[in-house]
Amino acid sequence: MIRRCSPRFLSTLTRSASTFGLLVDIDGVLVRGPKTIPNTVEGFRRISDGQGNLTKPVVFLTNGSYRSEEAKAEELSERLGVKLTGDQIVLVNTPLKTFTDWHGKSVFFAGQGSSLPDCARDLGFRHPVTIRDVHRDIPMFDVISHKKRVSLESGTLPDTLPPYLPIEGIVIANTPVDWDAHVQFLLDLLLTGGTLGRSVKKGSPQLPVIACNPDLVWASEYHLPRLACGAFLHMLSSLYLEMAGRELEVTWCGKPTPLTYSYAIECLRRKAIELGYSEGLGEVYGIGDNIDVDIVGANRAGVNSVLVCSGLYKNEGIDLTEGVTVKSKRASVVEPITARYAAANIGRFIEYLVEQNK
Repeated sequence: MIRRCSPRFLSTLTRSASTFGLLVDIDGVLVRGPKTIPNTVEGFRRISDGQGNLTKPVVFLTNGSYRSEEAKAEELSERLGVKLTGDQIVLVNTPLKTFTDWHGKSVFFAGQGSSLPDCARDLGFRHPVTIRDVHRDIPMFDVISHKKRVSLESGTLPDTLPPYLPIEGIVIANTPVDWDAHVQFLLDLLLTGGTLGRSVKKGSPQLPVIACNPDLVWASEYHLPRLACGAFLHMLSSLYLEMAGRELEVTWCGKPTPLTYSYAIECLRRKAIELGYSEGLGEVYGIGDNIDVDIVGANRAGVNSVLVCSGLYKNEGIDLTEGVTVKSKRASVVEPITARYAAANIGRFIEYLVEQNK
């Protein structure tokens, strides 16, 4: 395990008045599955002091969800050979910490992982409910399987309703595993206003929904893109439109939303001051491999977008260039998207930045 240097020590180092900062995606930029992308470690070595301490502010901005920011920081520290802390990690759900008006409500968290309830509590939610709770208390709601349906004795709600009903809000925290069960229960909640009783009247307010991660696909070790949380929302939205006769209203969290970028840029500003740059940030560079997420998000946030060719986007003809225009991977997006820079990998782009800022 890499030993961490005290932030107080780092802040005593002599720095220039301002500095560039990096907002860095993880999957497809730093790593692909268990493998670290070539030239990545070398790149971060260029902006560290030889002891593993970064000399430039860097925040890692991902639409992935993990147990905690601290756990992800420890993992990346080992893989990159630099010392990172949890405040340098913005997970897809990290900005939910700011949704304080939700924290005291009964909220259904859709997603996967046995740690999902603990993750929700770490974000400040005091009464999270997951699909495991529903399977335990209302097993008959999930009867896609004929074998399971005939084995259950009752198709009605229990006489005593679970104490977490009514549900007051929905958070889709990450990509669920059992899409059928999740979609069924989410529709039940939406169509009944969270009560599982009678359908809501036409024109009634919709049960509020927050969805983390608009990504339609992501880059794994597999040679083709894999479906992500955005694909799950597409399916849920289509079904809700057919059954309720109205569009599903969703508050998005994660890239490319302004909410996530503003949160991450503020983290970057604090890190610049901590490192001793008295005037904070100069230019900010948002680095990613997904044209529809990383590049669109950086452009909307007013930072320099950098497209790398090591993940979802591939172009062996690019080493380092400016002003690359690419067609969206989404058929519904007609207008091309332009990245301020494009580089073979993040290591190559960091090399360029260091040379430009000597």
